[in-house]
Amino acid sequence: MKKKIAIACDDIGFTRKEELKDYLVNTKGYEIVFDPVKVPQDGKNTYAKLADEMAEVIQRDQCRLGIYICGTGIGFTMQANKHWGIRATAVTNPYSAKRARLSNNVQIIGLGMRVNGLPYHEMILDAFLDEPFDFRTARENSKKNLLEAKADDNRLLSKPDFVAWNMGFEDDCEA
Repeated sequence: MKKKIAIACDDIGFTRKEELKDYLVNTKGYEIVFDPVKVPQDGKNTYAKLADEMAEVIQRDQCRLGIYICGTGIGFTMQANKHWGIRATAVTNPYSAKRARLSNNVQIIGLGMRVNGLPYHEMILDAFLDEPFDFRTARENSKKNLLEAKADDNRLLSKPDFVAWNMGFEDDCEA
């Protein structure tokens, strides 16, 4: 089964998105299931809308991971985190990308076109994608924090009826 991923950008990140899309498909073996920005103008002043759309794609289990490229990756991930079950963060280095996934089971990372170059972004993607969160080997503290995050989402956010999976809060076998 081919691995699936979502990708989006603003007008600033368009060129890098295209480069990383090629890397994801041809080097990492991913299928892109969400890529709404076809020309730079499609991404102009749309980060909130695109974050909402990518969050829904993940909630509906069309894919479980997403990448957004803009100037910094910050605004998009802040917006994505407003959605039930979504954990998103901007990352600037491979170690943070790796820990985002291994410690927090993050689904979306934001990358900054104005922060890092292409080779470094590829290293960040490798760190984020190559070691997925595994409930069997995850630290107990990470698993407890995910359950607390789920409780917070339940308390503070509305869970849409269309959410099609456990959003990585729990092991698929246990949910």
